[in-house]
Amino acid sequence: MDYIENAKLFKAVADENRLKILKFLSGGEKCACVLLTRLDIGQPTLSHHMKILCDSGLVRGRREGRWTHYSQDKAGMRRLSDLIEELAGESDSPMKNHTESSEGCSCRLEKPSHEESEPAKTKLYVLTGFLGSGKTTLLLKLIERLKGKKIGVIQNEFGKLGIDGEILRNDDIQMVEINKGSIFCSCLKLKFVEALADMAKKDFDYLFVESSGLGDPSNMAEILGAVRELSGDIFEFSGALCLVDALNFFDELSDLETVYRQLKHCHLAVITKPDLVGPEKLSEIRAKIREINPVCRIDVSREGNLDPGFLDEELVAYSMSEGEESTNTPETKPKSLFLNFHGIIPEKKLEDFLKLMEMDSYRIKGFFNIEERGWSQVDVVGKRIDLAPCEDKGISQLVIISKIGPAIIKEIFDNWKTTVGLPMELKN
Repeated sequence: MDYIENAKLFKAVADENRLKILKFLSGGEKCACVLLTRLDIGQPTLSHHMKILCDSGLVRGRREGRWTHYSQDKAGMRRLSDLIEELAGESDSPMKNHTESSEGCSCRLEKPSHEESEPAKTKLYVLTGFLGSGKTTLLLKLIERLKGKKIGVIQNEFGKLGIDGEILRNDDIQMVEINKGSIFCSCLKLKFVEALADMAKKDFDYLFVESSGLGDPSNMAEILGAVRELSGDIFEFSGALCLVDALNFFDELSDLETVYRQLKHCHLAVITKPDLVGPEKLSEIRAKIREINPVCRIDVSREGNLDPGFLDEELVAYSMSEGEESTNTPETKPKSLFLNFHGIIPEKKLEDFLKLMEMDSYRIKGFFNIEERGWSQVDVVGKRIDLAPCEDKGISQLVIISKIGPAIIKEIFDNWKTTVGLPMELKN
């Protein structure tokens, strides 16, 4: 008996809506538009149910125009019927020949040994979302909720300072950092595969991959295939979460295809910073997400708090797109520069510099020793500048990711001279 495939049959019928769908389809082929009306559910919910039914082999779909038409797969329905009969002992299964009474039975049911049982797979989640959308904050909150579980993190920053890695690092997390580019780009893809293969040896309960905000995860399926070749079927890919910055989403979407791709290939879209926009803007964001990805789940997170119920769901059922080539290539890689400063800077001078740089930068972040505040973490996303206390870093540093390529070098020098006027170093 193929228990894995047979379990899909029972999963498919273990929901009242899916049972209703099978009943409707017993009368013949139905258009998805008819099922939507009869069940009074939304398109994403119907797509979720139909994927499970089709994957089980009980239903098949036929595309016609903009709608899919569904019908029962008679072979699949017969398989379900035969399986129920076999489990009830009413088929010609070899089990039928075994006595139904335990009297005089010389057989003995033995508990399978630990070696024979299939080891649990590590649940793998990928966190995407444009620069500054709150991935690290959300990940920290998730890890808090999973205290007691064995957790690994692969953290990818576009800059080499490893700023978010500093924030994530603690004794409860085993972490690998891959910086200076996107893990989905050919320049770092092999390194990412090797890191996943190495993490596969650690027997984690959960592995979270926090990708760079500039990462396009369209080729994740290809990467996981390479990991299976190296390490076997260790990971259970459990879903891609895409964080959507409510304050800056539409500007980011118009700037780069990356934001579109992140949403297109996600299973759960999480709108962050909802308190910084009004209800009307939130509705517009939801509508745009639905335009890009009509299937994914949508949730809202404030200050990194997210209902962890998704960890027990089959998020990958909310899948719309097949894998494709990532838009991350060495040729499309934005220029990133690193500003080093020794000394203490007045807050007003630093803010004046950052305001001049924000228009031509995707992201600015780092650590600075500020006259009025002491050591502070610096975050610039869009027009918003955030400063938060941090520990002594010894040297003030910023990573600046350019929208305008190498032309930003002159801007950094000119703007720094105008606003600060103190010596600094700029490095690639």
